[in-house]
Amino acid sequence: MSVADSSLDLPDFLREGVRFACTQCGACCTGAPGKVRVGASELEAITAYLGLEPSGLFPRLCKTENGEILIRERDNGDCVFYHDGGCQIHAVKPRQCRLYPFWFRNVRSEDAWARTCEACPGIGTGPVISPEEILRQVQEDLAD
Repeated sequence: MSVADSSLDLPDFLREGVRFACTQCGACCTGAPGKVRVGASELEAITAYLGLEPSGLFPRLCKTENGEILIRERDNGDCVFYHDGGCQIHAVKPRQCRLYPFWFRNVRSEDAWARTCEACPGIGTGPVISPEEILRQVQEDLAD
């Protein structure tokens, strides 16, 4: 898969599409620290969904770092919105979360995809995500 042009081709192992449905297992929301970026419109959606003013997210649930708005994590690396076995903002989760597992870094090689499949029990379940939709999501991830 090449990043050099906008007409990316999917690798062979994704060309038939992939069954995927988020199980809200938390595998991508917990554990190793990471950064979940939140855009202005996503911030608005989250605050409206939670019934908060935007200032109600700071500093307890979100933070600003190097000019980016990020969702906070607990000391153990878990997302602050992951509670009781599920995402508390699943209906309005940020784009970065919505695009998982079809991030470029996950689909760039067969080895990377195999590691992603091991980590995500939603892969192989649910409806078939078409190759066109996978490609759209990868391109959206790269546009970030």
